[in-house]
Amino acid sequence: MNWSGVLFINGVLLTTVGILMCIPILFEFCITGNIQINDFLFPIGGCMFIGLSLFFANKRSNNIQIGSTDTFLLTSLTWFILPIFAGLPFFCCKPLELSFIDSWYEGVAALTTTGTTVIRDMSLMPRWIVAWRFLLSYVGGVGMILMGMIIFPILRIGGMQLFRTESSDKNEKIMPSVAQIAAWIVGIYSGLIAISFVLLRLTGLPLEESICYAISTISTSGLSTHADSLAHLDNVWSEIVMLLSMILGGSSLILFIKMLKGNFGLMKKDPQLRGYFEVLAVFALLTTFLRWYNSDLSLISSLREGVFNSVSFITTTGLFNSNYERWGEFAAVLFPLMSLIGGCTGSTSGGIKIFRFQILFACAKTHILQLRRPHGVFIPMYNGQKVTESIAASIFVFIALYIFTIGVASLLLASYGLDFETSLSAAIAAVGNVGVGVGRLVGPGGAQISIAWGAKVVLIACMILGRLELLTLLTLLVPSFWRR
Repeated sequence: MNWSGVLFINGVLLTTVGILMCIPILFEFCITGNIQINDFLFPIGGCMFIGLSLFFANKRSNNIQIGSTDTFLLTSLTWFILPIFAGLPFFCCKPLELSFIDSWYEGVAALTTTGTTVIRDMSLMPRWIVAWRFLLSYVGGVGMILMGMIIFPILRIGGMQLFRTESSDKNEKIMPSVAQIAAWIVGIYSGLIAISFVLLRLTGLPLEESICYAISTISTSGLSTHADSLAHLDNVWSEIVMLLSMILGGSSLILFIKMLKGNFGLMKKDPQLRGYFEVLAVFALLTTFLRWYNSDLSLISSLREGVFNSVSFITTTGLFNSNYERWGEFAAVLFPLMSLIGGCTGSTSGGIKIFRFQILFACAKTHILQLRRPHGVFIPMYNGQKVTESIAASIFVFIALYIFTIGVASLLLASYGLDFETSLSAAIAAVGNVGVGVGRLVGPGGAQISIAWGAKVVLIACMILGRLELLTLLTLLVPSFWRR
């Protein structure tokens, strides 16, 4: 195990977090002309001191070599350590009066782009804390894309080796190095946020809200400046821009790179993207009918609420323009189930992901055909590739562990006195990184401040597990992982 390399990289990342903490201070200075550093003085000092200590203590003259085994440890350790330090500004912010666990919870929720909160009154947050919260979701969103396109395929997590095979083929290789791929992803991700920001400004949204919601929708974090999300907004053009931004955030950004390289036909050929749009269309129609049938709203108003909320949950964004809990019991079951789906691989979305369902159905179809014709030869295919037994097994294990994790988390939450609906919904929302669900504490406008600290730790673990696609972290629990 290359502990030196793992600690060195974590030192670099912690130092970077310390530098990023200066951005909200500069943002406040540009808006008001005042320097507000009190809430960030201790966090910046702590990040810089520990980060630089790890950096210089583990620096070597030769290049740092990180193997696949080390990557499991590095990825898991990073997503536990960084949110702790990212939550320190919330802990030091006196108006919020958050405990250490609550501050850690806020850091995890923002970095994992889950978007849930324990802050009951959003008006208590100073402007620089709001800026820090959205900056964390920006970093977490691009970090998830990089993991989905670079790290998970290498680690063969949940069938992601399919995309490693595709990107390592000489005819399909889109960039000559990982560094260049990362640079393109960050550039396109930031460009989409910039475009969304400009369009939101054109719809009449204020400057600060335009920045916040551009980041919130492209990163699919679902963070809002108000407890009621978008219910206060009543701006149909802004909602249309956010709707398109969520759809883009839930799609695979690697496809945009290939398009910029001249492969425009890929959008039509990619089975995951087609499946993604088909799922969005089906559930948009279903929720529109549900809203129209159970209310006195016109068809246009029902379409507005149904499409926006369904896309928000499928992409695991979590923004809402209407209180969907008032749509009836069917909606209370439907919305958490939609959040299980997720977007495309290589997106900022959480959830199980579209391609896994496609392969699951392809294998199920093959199995049914085999039962009907025992002597026939049926091979499941995906995007022109044979779905091998190892890939199929990896996906089946992932989905089984995903459901099992939700079940265990629900039991643990129930042990802290939460009712069945809240426990199950909170577990789905945390593992899927969607943030909101149904019930008094996790439903629309609910703040989870009143949940016991032990239950919050469970939700923290669920958010990180969901962001690391379960197997990355669970691999560390296998004793053979630590043996040479």
